[in-house]
Amino acid sequence: MEGKNKAEQLISNIKEYAETRLDIAALNVQDKVSDVLSSLASVIVVALLGIFILFFSSVGAAWWIGQTLNNSSIGFFCIAGFYLLIAIVIILNRDKWIKLPLINLLLKKININEEN
Repeated sequence: MEGKNKAEQLISNIKEYAETRLDIAALNVQDKVSDVLSSLASVIVVALLGIFILFFSSVGAAWWIGQTLNNSSIGFFCIAGFYLLIAIVIILNRDKWIKLPLINLLLKKININEEN
């Protein structure tokens, strides 16, 4: 009888331990996901601000070049050509400059809690 109670107590403790470990794992996943999403949200906000700054600076530069050359369309074509060159350079180096750093950043964010 006493052995049976101890076995039942042991099984109960094992179940409780497993449930607790499962809860901890779920909390760790929630923590990592929330960390990645909050980082992503801040990157999106900064990127949007950067896009607005870049857009208005580009329009201003194109307008200024156009006024300097007495033809506003030439100014806009000069800025478009500049962005075309930048796009070609970025496309040729996208794996090294964008893909790998992004993967490394996400892996670092996900694995940061496992080291602690």
